[in-house]
Amino acid sequence: MSILYTETLSDVDSRTEIDLGDHRHLTINITHEGIIMDVFLSERTDESDLTGFDKPMLLGTMGMMFDEWADWIVADES
Repeated sequence: MSILYTETLSDVDSRTEIDLGDHRHLTINITHEGIIMDVFLSERTDESDLTGFDKPMLLGTMGMMFDEWADWIVADES
């Protein structure tokens, strides 16, 4: 499996999209509050738009605030 990614930066956040190679895409959003990761499934159909895929379906979301990350790391150390 090869991973291709694109990154979009702005003044308020950073977004990285990773193509997992099996019609799944991982999107990582980093904001001033924390990190949110979403997994989408895109399937090719006869009615697909010009990109060759229908609207992506959200498979799952996981996120954590930076202060939660810090608490989690410190808890593991003790």
